[in-house]
Amino acid sequence: MSTKTFLLTGGRAPATLDLARLLASAGHRVLLVESFKHAFCRASRAVTQTFLVPSPRFEEEAFLSALQKIVLAENVDVLIPTSEEIFVVARGLNKLAPHTYVWVEPFEILHSLHSKWELFQLAKQYNYLVPKTWKVTSLKEIQEIQKNQIDKTQFILKPVYSRFSAHVHVISNEKNSLPQININPENPWILQEFIEGNQVCTYGLAYRGKLLAHVAYRTTFTAGRGASITFAPYRNDKLIKLVQKWVEMMSFTGQISFDWMETTRNELFLIECNPRLTSGIHLFHQDDGLANLFIDPVSASFILPKSSPKMISLAMLTYGLRSVRSLFDFKQWAKTFLGSQDVIFRWNDPLPYFYQGLSLFSLWRMSRCLGISMIEATTYDMEWNGEGT
Repeated sequence: MSTKTFLLTGGRAPATLDLARLLASAGHRVLLVESFKHAFCRASRAVTQTFLVPSPRFEEEAFLSALQKIVLAENVDVLIPTSEEIFVVARGLNKLAPHTYVWVEPFEILHSLHSKWELFQLAKQYNYLVPKTWKVTSLKEIQEIQKNQIDKTQFILKPVYSRFSAHVHVISNEKNSLPQININPENPWILQEFIEGNQVCTYGLAYRGKLLAHVAYRTTFTAGRGASITFAPYRNDKLIKLVQKWVEMMSFTGQISFDWMETTRNELFLIECNPRLTSGIHLFHQDDGLANLFIDPVSASFILPKSSPKMISLAMLTYGLRSVRSLFDFKQWAKTFLGSQDVIFRWNDPLPYFYQGLSLFSLWRMSRCLGISMIEATTYDMEWNGEGT
């Protein structure tokens, strides 16, 4: 297979680093664009060149123009958006698609998956199990629903647009349990019944309604309330069928990730969808052939990787240790830490691991300046929260 030039957008996430390494190990040329100067992926030997571009969130047109110029100047064969800048790329397909293959669905499709409210309407239409859900625009509306749902003792409250379980609140029917949130008709939230169970995440790649690759892992240790920092492979054939059914129903092309809640009765409730690259890619090895799917998806065979547990070690030493509340918790943490491979450090590509320090320091400074959390700072200049819909 001939060498191709890939352009990846978003180089601050470990998932992008793994994708770049998989592509480079298959013999391809990998370029990177970023609006964050100190993205640690730029230090990887897998990346031939990194281009600093305007913020996709705050300078959409300038970002798209920069992408177009790079695509033309570098003869890019394949463009893969990896994070929430994917929504901006989708809005600029008319500028980019004539010059390169872009692994992205039209904006309307992506929006229907990213909006938690629209996602649940689709899920009900496709006969998936979902928690009972309400779209709310005021605290008074939330209180009224709680009053009428006397059989429900706990609810989940979260923005229609969010990521990493940021701003997720678990609330009860007790008085004065509501958090102070920015909620109004222009900034609606989702109120959901609380589902007891274990969270499972899936990542897959699909082409024209055919699932090409799939992996699942359970959420154990997290950064904050929801961003996984450990990735232990989990096999459940029912999950494969559910994801395959979804991509068939939508005739979906691209990377697609779901969060599920698995109950003690083996029910799988759909919780969230990210129509983009996520941490499941850490569970693929270069011998699995995932890189080839991005070039020749038509003749590809289905890939279900056999992998060992992975982790983000620095996050385990901070967020993971911070979550320990008992001797049992510590034993679980130690067992996971000692039995998992770090997703960033590689003996043949060590610089990204050490570049993390500069990246984290820059994000810490940004979070202090903006008055937001470090997790929120990681996507501040590229996240998409329904603007322009």
